[in-house]
Amino acid sequence: MTTTLVLTQHILREDQGTEGNRLLYGSSASEITEEIEYIKQIRSTLAKVRPLLCKNHGVANGMQAHFQESGLEPDEESLASSFSKTVEKVEEIEQELSRVNKENEWLQIKLDASRAAGIECVRNSSRVLQEEYNQRCEGLKKRHDGVIHTMKARKFEQEEKLKQSTDNLSRMNVALKEKYIQIEELEKRVQRMEEEKKTLTEKKRLLKGKLQQMMSKAEDTNSCVKVQTEISTLQEQISHLDHVIHSQHQNLHAVIHQIEDLNNELRLQNERIESLKEKIGMLQAKNEELKYQVQFWSSQSKSVASKAVSVKLDGAGPYSMVTRLRK
Repeated sequence: MTTTLVLTQHILREDQGTEGNRLLYGSSASEITEEIEYIKQIRSTLAKVRPLLCKNHGVANGMQAHFQESGLEPDEESLASSFSKTVEKVEEIEQELSRVNKENEWLQIKLDASRAAGIECVRNSSRVLQEEYNQRCEGLKKRHDGVIHTMKARKFEQEEKLKQSTDNLSRMNVALKEKYIQIEELEKRVQRMEEEKKTLTEKKRLLKGKLQQMMSKAEDTNSCVKVQTEISTLQEQISHLDHVIHSQHQNLHAVIHQIEDLNNELRLQNERIESLKEKIGMLQAKNEELKYQVQFWSSQSKSVASKAVSVKLDGAGPYSMVTRLRK
């Protein structure tokens, strides 16, 4: 660093008579004195800085000799104290920077570890959730399969009952038709017996009339006995027919009662068949619903890939952090 101070004086001579007075034009004496004192202060300051420049910055020996020739004696103790304070501040700043750098490295390590732990935690959580979900789906599937199996068994049982009821209904229809045929035959038989009884009764009445005529005419006794014998035979036949007709009427009433029972049983079988059909329809609908749920849960049980979590830093350097701390 070179400081140059130029002092220019303009001296004008102006002859004023014989006295030869001189008039000075420029700075006054007081200003010149102040400038000289200022220059001395500058040179004194430069002399104080000279040892530091020669020691730390490799100043040439010629420059040091120049300071010595100039008669400037630097205040080395003051400069050394100022320099020591400056060095201490620089060392403090460097220590602070080193500490911040180490702290940043430690934070970076913790951040990397946190990232890895977070990713592993997310993966473990996802795996656990997936396993729980799969177990739940498997449990639901097994439970639905069990319910479906139960529904199928109940459906098969109801279908067997329906088949049995249908077979019973068919047999009852056949039996009912047979009973109607039996009633018709009994009615025809009773009708024939009634006609036969009517014929025998009429024949008996005629024989009684003939016997009365024979007895009134006092005919042969043997002939009268013969007619009486015929009348007795007819009476026995009529009595037998009455007994048979009565028995047939009882049978007819029994068959009619059986037909009524069959009709009632037939009505109950029809109602049971309708109820079984409704139950089978409900079981079929429930079975279809359970099958759909099993297919749905089976399609949902797929592995889900988890994504890693990233953290973006602001990219602030240690010097900017130190600057913010010092502020």
